[in-house]
Amino acid sequence: MIETMFLHRRHARRYRQIVRVLLSHGLGGLIAPFDPRGRHDAEQEDVQPAGRVTARRARHLHRALEELGPTFVKLGQILSTRADLLPPVYIHELEQLQDAVAPDDPAAIRRIVEQELGGSIESLYTSFSLVPLAAASIGEVHAATLHDGSEVVVKVQRSGVAALIQQDLSILADVARIAEQRSAKLRQHDVSGLIREFSWTIRAELDYQHEARNLERFHRAFASNPAIRIPAVVRDLTTSRVLTMERIDGIPIDDVQSLRGAGHDTIKLIESVIQMLAEGILDIGLFHADPHPGNFVVDQDGALVVYDFGMVGSIDERLRERLLLLTLACAERDSSRIVDEITQLGAVQPGWDRQAMERDISYLVGQYVGAPLESVPLPMIVGDVMAMMRRHRLRLPSELALLAKTATMAESLARTLDPQLNVIELVDPTIRHAMKRFSSLGFWKDRLRARPLEIALLGASLPGHIQRILSRIDRNDLTFHVHYEELPETIQGLNSMVNRLALAILSAAGMIGFAMLYLAMQPTFGSWHGWLFGTVFLAIAVMTLTVLVRIWRS
Repeated sequence: MIETMFLHRRHARRYRQIVRVLLSHGLGGLIAPFDPRGRHDAEQEDVQPAGRVTARRARHLHRALEELGPTFVKLGQILSTRADLLPPVYIHELEQLQDAVAPDDPAAIRRIVEQELGGSIESLYTSFSLVPLAAASIGEVHAATLHDGSEVVVKVQRSGVAALIQQDLSILADVARIAEQRSAKLRQHDVSGLIREFSWTIRAELDYQHEARNLERFHRAFASNPAIRIPAVVRDLTTSRVLTMERIDGIPIDDVQSLRGAGHDTIKLIESVIQMLAEGILDIGLFHADPHPGNFVVDQDGALVVYDFGMVGSIDERLRERLLLLTLACAERDSSRIVDEITQLGAVQPGWDRQAMERDISYLVGQYVGAPLESVPLPMIVGDVMAMMRRHRLRLPSELALLAKTATMAESLARTLDPQLNVIELVDPTIRHAMKRFSSLGFWKDRLRARPLEIALLGASLPGHIQRILSRIDRNDLTFHVHYEELPETIQGLNSMVNRLALAILSAAGMIGFAMLYLAMQPTFGSWHGWLFGTVFLAIAVMTLTVLVRIWRS
C-alpha cells in the first residue's frame, strides 16, 4: 500500500491518466491489488478458452494501449511477439496496433532539427519539407535535399516524447516490482525482467545514433549484393534525435500489380527478403525485426530497398550454435535431444515434467517433420509450438521470441507476393550452408584456439578455490542459501491466518468479559454506564462480524 501511494505521488498526473484510460475500457482488473495467495481475477479469465469475453477484453486492451501513447503501443508490439506468454486472441489483437499519429507541430520539428544540428534548416539543407512523408508516435520522416543535390529523408524525433517515455518506463518498472511481490505467477514469468528488456529496446529506439549504427552494419554486410540496398547514413547530419539517410524511391513491395507491371520478378524479391533475414541471423548476428510491407520498396533496377532499422534483433554466437543443434535434432526426429537443446537455451522452469514434454515434442515432430511442405505453413507450426510452450511453462528467450515473430511476418509478406510459396523451401539452402560451416574443421579450429589458455587459467586458479572451500569447511563456515519461490505468499498467508485467529480470540474474550460485567453491574439503558455497555457491545459485534466475513472469504 505504501509503495503504491509513493508510486502514485511520484507520477501522480500520468498515473491517474493511465488508471482512467484502463477503467474506461473495463480493464480495472489490471490495476486491482492481488490477493494474498498471489492470484488475480483477470488471470483466471484469461486462461479460459478464447471466447466472447476474452476477445472483447483483448480489443479493449488494444484500444487502451493506443490511447495511452508511444510507450504502451511499443509495449503491446513487443508483447505480440510473446506467444509463449499470452493467449492467441491477445496476440492477434496486439499485432494490429498502429503506430501512426497526427503530425507534430512544424515549428517544433524545425526547432528540434536546428537545435540538434546547430544551424538553421536553410543552412543545413537546400530544401526541407515540414510536411512529413510519414508520422509515427516517436518520430516523423521528412523529405529533404542536401547542398550537393542528393535527395535524403530526415527522421526527426517528436517533441516531448522522450520525457513521456522515461516517465512511463519508471511507472511500468515500479508496477512490475510491486506486482511481483504480490503474485507468484508474475514473478515466475519475470515481469520485471521483461520490463527491463522492453526499456532497453525502446531507449535504443529513442537514440537515432543506435539506428544509424544498425544501418551502417547492414549497409556494409550487403554492399556487394546488388539485389539488396540499404540506405547510407549522412553522418554529419545525424544525432540522437535526428537521422539523415539516403533516399531511395521505389514501388511498395505489397503492390504486386505495379511490381509485375514494371517487370519485376516477385519470386526473386521474396528470395531477397529471406536472404537478408537469414544471412543477418547466421552471419552478422543481427536481423531486421520489423519486416512489414511499409519498410520495403523495390527500386527501378529491381533491388530490394530496406528501411527502418530501429527495431533490430540480435543473435549471439552461442545462441546460433544452439539453434543449429536444435535444427539438427529436429531433422533427425530425436525428441530427447530436442528437449536437451531447449534445456540448454534456459527455457525450462523448476518442477518441469521432462517425460510429458518429450511426448508433446514427439507428437509435433511426427506431425511436421517430413510432411509435405505445402501442407504445413509456418504460422501453423509456430502456433502449435507456442501452445506447447505455454502448456509446459517454458520461458522463451526474448531474442527467440522476436525471431519467431519476425519469421512469421516474413512468411506473411512472402505469401502476399506469391500465395503458393513455401518459405521453408527457400530458407533450406541457407540452413544447410550454415550446418556445413558449423561442421567444418576450420570453424572448430577457430573456436578451440582460445581453449588451451582458458584451461591453463582454470588449472592455475583451481587449487586456490579448493583450498578456500576446505578452509571454510574446517571453520564450520560453509553455508548454503535455499531460495523458496513461494515463500512471500506463504508468509503472507500465515500472517493473515494468525491475524484472523488473534481477532477471533479478542472477540471471544471481549464477549465473555462483557457478559460477566453486564451480569455483575446490571446497567440500565439511559444511564452513562448503559451507553458505555451498548458501545462496547456494538464494537464486539462488529469485530465478530469481521472475523466471520474473513473466514467466509478465505
